[in-house]
Amino acid sequence: MNSSGKISYSFRRYPLLRWVTGLFILALLVGAFFLFSIKTKVVPEIDSIFPPVGSPGDLISINGHNFGSERDMSYVEIAGTKLTASSYVSWTDTCIRFVLPDSVKDGLVIVGTREARSEPALFANETDIPVPVVGKDLLSSTKPVISFLSSEKVSIGDVLVIQGENFGEAKNQSKVYFTANYNNRIEPGDLTNISLLTENMIAASEADYDYISWSNTEIKVYVPDGAWSGVVIVDNKKEKSDPKAITINQDAGKKSYLNKKIYLLQYSADIADVVVSDIASITLRCPVPSTSAFQLPYELTEVTPVPILTNYQNDIIHQVTRNKSSAAKSVFSQTFVLPVYEVQSDVKAEKISAYKSLDRSMFSLSLRPDSLVPSDNPAVVSLAAEIVGKEKNPYRKAKLIYDYMCDNYKILEKVRKNDANPLDLISNKKGDSYDYAIIYTALLRAAGIPAMPQAGILVGQHMMTQTHWWCQFYVEKLGWLPVDPAIGDGLEYKKWNEGTIQDERSYYFGNLDSHHITFSHGWNQLKPFSLDSKIVQQPRSFAFQSIWEEASESTVKYSSYWSVPVVKGVY
Repeated sequence: MNSSGKISYSFRRYPLLRWVTGLFILALLVGAFFLFSIKTKVVPEIDSIFPPVGSPGDLISINGHNFGSERDMSYVEIAGTKLTASSYVSWTDTCIRFVLPDSVKDGLVIVGTREARSEPALFANETDIPVPVVGKDLLSSTKPVISFLSSEKVSIGDVLVIQGENFGEAKNQSKVYFTANYNNRIEPGDLTNISLLTENMIAASEADYDYISWSNTEIKVYVPDGAWSGVVIVDNKKEKSDPKAITINQDAGKKSYLNKKIYLLQYSADIADVVVSDIASITLRCPVPSTSAFQLPYELTEVTPVPILTNYQNDIIHQVTRNKSSAAKSVFSQTFVLPVYEVQSDVKAEKISAYKSLDRSMFSLSLRPDSLVPSDNPAVVSLAAEIVGKEKNPYRKAKLIYDYMCDNYKILEKVRKNDANPLDLISNKKGDSYDYAIIYTALLRAAGIPAMPQAGILVGQHMMTQTHWWCQFYVEKLGWLPVDPAIGDGLEYKKWNEGTIQDERSYYFGNLDSHHITFSHGWNQLKPFSLDSKIVQQPRSFAFQSIWEEASESTVKYSSYWSVPVVKGVY
C-alpha cells in the first residue's frame, strides 16, 4: 500500500485522527484570518488639533485620516474621558469637529474606532494655562483709569480695593503693578520718573493668589511681597493706567533687593533605548524657574526641539512618539536668562504680630500637610510644640526652630538616597539639605507659620552648580522671609570669591544671597494627561513636582537622564 493509501486508511480507521486534523486546519484558517486582519487593520491617525489650546464652548477640530466616514461607535477621548454624543458637530474620515464640554479639562487626545486607537496628541484647556485666547477680545481697548484706592497707606498682605474703569471684564493676562525698590534706587522724588517706574515694578503674584476679584470697574488684590512706597498701576495688556501714589507701611521692617546677577542657565533631559509594543508616546515636564520678588521673570532664549507648550503649570512640555523600538537618543534642552537679587531683611521683631486671618488661599496651601511636607506627623507636631513653648510671635517662633536645628542636627555633605525619609532627621539627628528644608518647613507649619520649601540649585565658585533646597516663611507686613538652615548649619560648598559673610548662621535666617536659583516654591501636584499613563518621578531633584515623565500604555521600557541645571554665563 502506498503512502497516500495508508493516510486514507488511517482517516477511515481512526475517527479521532479526523477530528484532530480538522481542528488543526480550522486553527490554521482562524490564525490566517486574524493575521490578515491585523495587517489590514486601519489605524486612525491625528495630524493636528485646532486650536491646540481652547476653553469650554469652543469648537475644536481634529484633522487626520482613517477616522471613518461616520461616527457610529467611534469616539474621541480626552484625558481618559470619552466625549458624549451631544458634543459632536461633524465626523468625516479626515476631520472631527466637536464643542468642548465643561467637564473636560486637558490631556492626551485619542480617536478610537472599532478597529484601533490612534496615537495620542496633546490638547490644553485655556483656563488652566497662562496664554491668551486666540480670537477673543475680552479686554477693553481703552486706557484703564484708577479713580479710587481703598487706602493710600497699606502694609504687605493687606487687601487693596482699586476702583475705576476699563480694567477689563475678566483678569485674563492683566496685572496690577506696584513699585519695587531694586538696588535701593527709588527716592521720594522719583515717583514720576517713568524710567524707574518701568524698571522697578513688581506684579501682584499669581503663585501667592494675590488676585481676589476683577471686574471692569473694581479690582481687589493683596499687596504683594516686595512692594515699596511709590505707585500702583493697572495694565490690561493693551494699555497701562496712569500711576496712582501709594505708601507701603514699613513699621515692622523692610527687605532690600541688592547685588543683581543675570544668569544664562541651561539643562537637558535625554530619552533613549525606547521599547514599544505599539504606537507610544513619552511626555516630559521640564520645570521652569519660578518668579518672586527677588527672582524676576525668566526669558526662554532657546528650547530644542520645539515643545508642545512653553509654560504649562510651571513646566515646558515635550513629547516624543515612537511606532517601533529604537535605541536612538532624543535630547530636550532649554536655556533661560534669569535675573536674581540678593535678599537682605531688616526686621523689627517686636512689631511682628499674630496673623489677622489665615483664610486666604496662600495660607491654606502653606499651612497644611502635603505629599512633600509631613507637618501633621506626631513627631513633628510634638517637637514643634516643645521648641516654641509659649512663644506667640511668628518671627521669633521661626528663629527658635532654626536655632534648635542648628544646635541639635548635623548637616551631611552628600545627598541621601531618593527613598530616604526626611523624618529620619528628627530621630538620627543628621541629614542633607533636602531633609533640613523639609523638616524646617514641617516644623514651621506645625507651629502655625505659613511656610514653603524651595527647590533649585546653588551656584558656587567657577559657576559650578549643585541641587539644593531651602525654605521661606511668611509674616504679616513683611511678606516672605528666606531661610537656608543647611548652609546656616555649616554646609560646605565652593563659595564665590566676592564678598564675605561673617556669620553664616545669622545671615541665612531672613537673608539669601543671589547664588540661589529657585525652580519650585512649594509642591507642584500635577495630574497625568492620561489615566493609563506610566508615571516617573525625580525625588530630591531641583524641582518639587509629582510628575516628570509620563509614558503611554504601549511603552514597554526606556531610559532617561536629567542633567542638573548649569550656568553658562553670569552678567
